[in-house]
Amino acid sequence: MTNPMTMIEKLIGADAGGRGLSTMLQPGDLEAAAKSLLMGNIIFIVTGFCIKSAMKGETDGPIGAVSLANSLVQLGKDIIFITDEYAFDLVSVCCNVLNLEVPIEVIPQTAAEETCRHLLQLYAPSHIVTVERPGRAADGRCYSMRGEDITQLVPNTDPLFLLAEEKGIVSIAVGDGGNEMGMGRIKDAIYALVANGEKIAAVTSAKYLIIAGVSNWGGHGIAAALSILATKQLLHDIEAEVKMLKEMVAVGAVDGCSKKRECTVDGLSLQNNLAILKGLREIVTNAIADSKEEVC
Repeated sequence: MTNPMTMIEKLIGADAGGRGLSTMLQPGDLEAAAKSLLMGNIIFIVTGFCIKSAMKGETDGPIGAVSLANSLVQLGKDIIFITDEYAFDLVSVCCNVLNLEVPIEVIPQTAAEETCRHLLQLYAPSHIVTVERPGRAADGRCYSMRGEDITQLVPNTDPLFLLAEEKGIVSIAVGDGGNEMGMGRIKDAIYALVANGEKIAAVTSAKYLIIAGVSNWGGHGIAAALSILATKQLLHDIEAEVKMLKEMVAVGAVDGCSKKRECTVDGLSLQNNLAILKGLREIVTNAIADSKEEVC
């Protein structure tokens, strides 16, 4: 029988948007990251990717981040969201849909590194997870997938990962294109496989790297892995997913590819995205049933 963790990795790693990284899945990182999170206590989740033409965050990122947070809260973990002014209300409305009451810290454009240091000292997290958060490229700037310079719209959160390595904090990154925090671990592959790769590739590295076709799927995937380890369905339902997306769009979120305020993610339809969540919930349900049969 196929390992359910492998099934999750393959499902969330499907390159539906043609980004080019489907051959760079990191087998085993999903399960290892989930097991590590089970041992954690205070967890930072960093998200938010501003779209320049809209001056607002995109629909990819917050849903996956909140999905992951919801699963961890059910396991008794303390969560702190970290984002910027462009995605604050996107994270907030998603939290409201799932009735999550957790702090949301905003990194300012100025004094970003000092703020990162302060938050690490204030909360002392065991883990930092990023879900679709832009990372600095080799030239110190941030870029969209098309190579557009968005540095002025991205308060620098790279210091969180850089300081995490110094402090022994576990880092986990979810990305789908190569320009996200944590993707520096495979930067040579990004140079070779992704359009504009040498320009946009992020340089920060994460201990565990989850490659997803859409970053929201990566957040869902970790939640699914946690569900299997905890033998409890921790993923939200389809209705909640639809409501989160609608609520984000209502407060200004746009699709990162179309740049339009619509209920799509990275140019993929609502149906495409719901199919992934349905598939993950099914994998979890079957895995839990199989584990109960083994006990009997």
